[in-house]
Amino acid sequence: MAASRRKKKQRKEKFEKALTAVLCGIVAALVLLAAVISLSEENGGALPTWQQLYSWFGVAAPVPHLPEEAAGAATKVHFIDVGQGDAVLLEQNGAFALIDAGEREAADGLVAYLQAAGVAKLDLLVMTHPHADHIGGMQAVLDAFPVDRAVLPDFAKAPMPTTSTFLNLLDAIREKQISTVTARAGDVFPLGEGTLTVLGDGVAAENLNDISLVTLFEAPGLRCLSSGDGEKAVEDAVLASGADVHADVFKAAHHGSSTSNTQVFLDAVRPQAVVVSCGAGNFYGHPHSEALAAFANVGAQVYRTDTEGTIIAYVDKAGVLQMAVSRQEAA
Repeated sequence: MAASRRKKKQRKEKFEKALTAVLCGIVAALVLLAAVISLSEENGGALPTWQQLYSWFGVAAPVPHLPEEAAGAATKVHFIDVGQGDAVLLEQNGAFALIDAGEREAADGLVAYLQAAGVAKLDLLVMTHPHADHIGGMQAVLDAFPVDRAVLPDFAKAPMPTTSTFLNLLDAIREKQISTVTARAGDVFPLGEGTLTVLGDGVAAENLNDISLVTLFEAPGLRCLSSGDGEKAVEDAVLASGADVHADVFKAAHHGSSTSNTQVFLDAVRPQAVVVSCGAGNFYGHPHSEALAAFANVGAQVYRTDTEGTIIAYVDKAGVLQMAVSRQEAA
């Protein structure tokens, strides 16, 4: 009898453990589903990024696994997955610059990523233009890190934004007494052994995209071009100025929109690699087929944050450009 009771008790305990595991799995799945639904609504229907999910659960976002030589590379460019937005971290021998900071909803994940990447302070914080998907996370960045200098576009070239995100950010910059500069074409900012040069300072327009700064990061073995959401008029103005826009890596303008990334501009840039920063299933259909065709026409390898997560460009010991991704695109 005693042996029979023990067996029944053991079976009951096993059943209870199995039931608990199943219930925990169901609860976890429901919590994850709630996170996906909540963040999708904030993204206008687009699927949330891993960065946003990490933020939602309060978990630090991981830096992509890098080969040993990449981890020790002096020069890196991190194209951080912030969904339908931009955030690019320039790293050169312990000096850091951040170009744009994604949406507010991705701010916690962005800050966690910067901390994991070894950022203690930012030498430069660059705003290409004042749209929420580029400046939404900047206030959180300012709260988390000392910033030596903020590089801003010329707000006088377009109607002054009145959003609370923009105005609160300007207030934070003033309150923290951060040195600011309105960027002009030809400005050069040192970054470690490299430089960040302003090739274009936008054009007068009603559209805030067209006051976007066009910048070239140069360091031993790497040239990386970024132009915010600058559209055709911005690209034409930079070409007309005679600036040398050739780059090894080009961050696709305006998330790969057909209103930017013109063939004539890509022909001048001649990049080995193009990185498109966009959200999975985004409402805008980025990247557009016309832009993808332009990238293909110059023989560039295309990388996308919506399918490959955060992407890091670095220079290996042989001085060769390499690219690392945080996840592999599904076949």
